[in-house]
Amino acid sequence: MHGSGAEISREVFWNIVGPGFPTEQVVLYVLALGAFLLFFRGLAKSGFFTRLKVAANAKGTEVDRLNGPWDRFWYMVIDVFGHRKILREPYQGVFHFLIFWGFIALLITTAIVFLQADFIYPIWHVWFMKDGFYLGLSLFADVFGGLLIIGILMALARRYVIKPKWLDEKGEDNVILWFILAIVVTGFIVEALRIQATEVDPTSPMNPYIWFSPVGRTIAFLFSGMSEAALRDTHVVMWWTHVLGALGFIVFIAYSKLIHIFMTPVNIFLRPETPQPALKAMPPEMFENAETFGIHNIEEFSWKDIVDGEACMRCGRCVEVCPAFGTDKPLKPRDVIQDMRTYVSEKAKLAVDADGKYHIIPDEEYTGPALIGDGISKDTIWACTTCMACVEACPAYILQFPKLIELRRYMVMMESDFPAEVLDVFKGMENNSNPWSIGAHMRADWAKDLDVPVLSEKGEAEYLFYVGCAGAFDDLNKKVAVSLAKLFKAAGLDFAILGTEEGCCGDSAKKIGNEYVYQALAMANIETFNAYNVSKIITMCPHGYNTLKYDYKDLGGNYDVYHYTEILDKLIKQGKITLKQPVPELGTMTYHDSCYLGRYNNVYKQPRDILKSLNSGPVVEMASHHAKSFCCGAGGGRMWMEEDLGTRINQKRTNE
Repeated sequence: MHGSGAEISREVFWNIVGPGFPTEQVVLYVLALGAFLLFFRGLAKSGFFTRLKVAANAKGTEVDRLNGPWDRFWYMVIDVFGHRKILREPYQGVFHFLIFWGFIALLITTAIVFLQADFIYPIWHVWFMKDGFYLGLSLFADVFGGLLIIGILMALARRYVIKPKWLDEKGEDNVILWFILAIVVTGFIVEALRIQATEVDPTSPMNPYIWFSPVGRTIAFLFSGMSEAALRDTHVVMWWTHVLGALGFIVFIAYSKLIHIFMTPVNIFLRPETPQPALKAMPPEMFENAETFGIHNIEEFSWKDIVDGEACMRCGRCVEVCPAFGTDKPLKPRDVIQDMRTYVSEKAKLAVDADGKYHIIPDEEYTGPALIGDGISKDTIWACTTCMACVEACPAYILQFPKLIELRRYMVMMESDFPAEVLDVFKGMENNSNPWSIGAHMRADWAKDLDVPVLSEKGEAEYLFYVGCAGAFDDLNKKVAVSLAKLFKAAGLDFAILGTEEGCCGDSAKKIGNEYVYQALAMANIETFNAYNVSKIITMCPHGYNTLKYDYKDLGGNYDVYHYTEILDKLIKQGKITLKQPVPELGTMTYHDSCYLGRYNNVYKQPRDILKSLNSGPVVEMASHHAKSFCCGAGGGRMWMEEDLGTRINQKRTNE
């Protein structure tokens, strides 16, 4: 075998393939072929292909997932190889990065050896694995293999020592780590035995370069007392142990969460390119033609919703940041995705015929478990605050909470199944265009005696100051509305309010699942906005800000929408708002990043700049801030629901 002479190289199948016909080499590749065949059989046995059939028959609408393919491809490459999202969490990010790149390095090394020994040399008699290239390759493989072991040990420490409560506990999770460790360690032992037998001798041409395999050389010291015969016998046993382990691992991938190795990059490529997670569009004409609203059958989801389950690696990052889970409620975003995946597999058993074809079972014929209630509990569905922390944290770009909103839509609009206290909220929105059911004629009372311009009197203005329900009716927020109006006037801003013509933005109705009420409110506002040729809107509430800025576009309402902190920050920096006298010392100040202002719209800097401009005390950050801010608990319509399970989210945030 080439590589055994005096040049700087090594024999690829040293001590395995002897002179004559390379039986062992043939056996190796037969076993490798068998492993790949068993891998695909495993995908079939595990239900992977069946779940893809369900996805192919899904009826739900979906945004374009293939636009700009090259941009998507390069985004995926950078994200996967650079660990863009994974490294946001230092400990988990680092050990996954080490494991990932360790595997990549060893895969590259194996591929090079395979090409050298089985293609290039047999066909062209060229041996490039020598001299500097060989030494560099050897060092490359050893260093990255060592880093892989460090990554595995860090992962084991998290699972057995640190043990965060959000970590998933399934048998395969332990098997995966120990399996990988065994494969890498046996590989280094094989290398160490070869080094001890062939390179330790000072007369060996490879002896001066022995430390180009630093891990293997270090382990070789353990075998320094063994005879050459013992080294060779042990090497053969360990070589086959290593090979069979590696091939077995290929098969194991098909039955485990390791399928994310292939599916997560696909999911990243297919990520939505909308500015934020979009709910399924419900055009107004749907309310005249559709027989059902929302989702209660798995096939009513989109194909991408179902494929999400294949990309989820159960890492638990979404659970770690979920405010519902953090306050002992039953919601775990990871489990929502996994429960959907399980439900797909179980229902497919009833829906796949003898020929392997999938057919959708009509409601009246289906006798299996229900998606709502059995597959995903109702308490889980109602626990979500739509804070988007799960989506922000997910390295696979899975959209978790929008799936729950679709289930809410069905429960609310088809079953009238919602928390009892929400009924009064809906009535208030329908009758008085506010969730408190306060008379609509009182909406502008906060502005009495302030000489605040009203569009019906002024006719037009550069900015519409959309006060919202909280600013108009809540005592605390009315003070904010008054202060903002005074500041806008002092700055000479051309603005006006709608007064009693203003209506509820509809955000709570939409997120609770009552799309019908939301659209009625939104269309009324859009009609009013357009009647006054409104183009720029300033909002108080982050939820109203997000709804007017993005959701109204689906109904034809296209406006430039600003949160008041964006406007104030701009006016301060333009010198149009200045302090006439110093603000008294306020002490240490902090700022709560609203989910809908921060994670949804990336407004982080402006509010902090406003606080700093006061020069009235240091501004410090809470433990959870910016994109990792902890929810206040009011989103997703939860403000109007009792919080009976666990502890209150707002109390946890206040304590922080």
